Amino acid sequence: MGVCLSGNPMLASDHIFHIGTSGVTARRVTLTLLLLVSLAVLPPLFATTIPPLHDYPFHLARMDAIAALTGEINHPTHYQLGSFLLPNVAMDVATLGLTAIVSPMVAGRVFLGVVLLTMLTGTVALHRAIHDRWSPWPLVAAFFLYNWIFLFGFMNYLFGVGIMLWSLAAWLALRRAHVVIRLAAGTMLAVITLFCHLVAFGLFGVVLGGLALSDAFTYWRATRRLAIGTLLIPAVPIGITLALFVILSPTAGEVRQPFVYADWYGWKPLVAYRTLLWSIPWLNVVTIVPIVLLVAIAAWRRRFRVSKMMLAPIGFLIVTFFVMPNNLFGGQYADARLPIAILLIVLASVDLVWVPSRVFIAVAALAIVLLVVRGAAITKQWRDEAPLIAGYQAAFKLLPAGATLYVASVEPFPKIAYDSPVEFARWHPPLKHLVSLASIGKDVFVPSTWADPHQQPISVEPGGVRAKKLQGDNPFLTPTAEMLAEDADKVRAIREPGTQSNDFMLLLRPESLKGLPASGLTPIAHGNSFALFRIE
Repeated sequence: MGVCLSGNPMLASDHIFHIGTSGVTARRVTLTLLLLVSLAVLPPLFATTIPPLHDYPFHLARMDAIAALTGEINHPTHYQLGSFLLPNVAMDVATLGLTAIVSPMVAGRVFLGVVLLTMLTGTVALHRAIHDRWSPWPLVAAFFLYNWIFLFGFMNYLFGVGIMLWSLAAWLALRRAHVVIRLAAGTMLAVITLFCHLVAFGLFGVVLGGLALSDAFTYWRATRRLAIGTLLIPAVPIGITLALFVILSPTAGEVRQPFVYADWYGWKPLVAYRTLLWSIPWLNVVTIVPIVLLVAIAAWRRRFRVSKMMLAPIGFLIVTFFVMPNNLFGGQYADARLPIAILLIVLASVDLVWVPSRVFIAVAALAIVLLVVRGAAITKQWRDEAPLIAGYQAAFKLLPAGATLYVASVEPFPKIAYDSPVEFARWHPPLKHLVSLASIGKDVFVPSTWADPHQQPISVEPGGVRAKKLQGDNPFLTPTAEMLAEDADKVRAIREPGTQSNDFMLLLRPESLKGLPASGLTPIAHGNSFALFRIE
């Protein structure tokens, strides 16, 4: 019983379809299923103009600001361009040309689709490189593409994960190439992965290190000699890339920030599974549980083989997850991002073999149906939440040119470690960064839009620095009317003397506010879950 390591192949049979074969049949079946799976995965992106993802609105706002600064679109902006040599610019760079021909909303959804397909195809490509044969098995990754990290809107990281998978596949495909070619290609792949996201680059380095140690151990067992070259070859691209990062990237200055670990012992186990799920509990049960059960049955019948060379990399990745801090270089949820990457690498490292043809066809059909159900449910969820977001956009149209829009929240922000229905409801949809939509295509300054020159390629122009320092990157937390009034007073305090008020406050979840807003806050608009005030 259980999973076996790669070994001698079993004898073929006319009644057995070996889904791991490298022949034309396996390639045709895999690519056909890849097309069907992709068609089942992408429909939610057509459900709404703005997918309700936590960080997504300020990504759109930053895309819009960069397009305005580079002359691709024509409207005033309150930002200035910074360095693009940052390990967090995948979406900003990839959509730069798109915003010249389509709106940021369309460009953003195109990028979301690229993210999903890059992760899916990267898993397939890595499996092909590891096992040297085509197989539909890694398409199981499709059930985990819509996960809590995607819901959080960590798009640069997820795109980096997809690029990391493709980079590993390319590295393994070049394992018999000349050392100069491997070093040149490895350095290029490492640099590309780094500038997609720093954590994705770290995972790339961990896997390369594990592969090198696995090769060195195999060589040692055969010759009883240390394979120094095997260990040095992957170290060179990683070392060169790290040197370029330290020399060129403004983010290198962020290494002085302290590491912060979650202060709860249950944090790691919680995020190890929760980040792999979606925000519809019944959908997770209906679509993922059957797949998990089928995988368990296949493992019990010894239908799985695990690549020996991937055991060390997977072990290193698991250790990395447990030692990774929660906050790293100013980035939040660093450790919570890892489980989805580890899962995809595990799926690529496992091979499912010698499945009867009828069983394979039945399971493949069931999987496609479950993916369609999953896509339909997410589509419906996003369509149901679209009117709420449209209400915000309608209110933002009332803002005059040159307005500064602050944001406050009566209730706490959504969090992964939710432990009550009330906290869970804050994910349907997350409201924290919707305020950033106000600046898209309009002369409105939203100080809470993330624009840290150490992490993003834009920074606030000098005239907005005081407002940015006051607001920070997140809404004010104002559970009471008194606290809301205090924050309004702070806004008035940094206003230029004698100037007419052009400051506004977006209040999230006003129905929970204790007390009535002060008389200095004039209502402009309200909707389901928000109220918009002018700060007189």
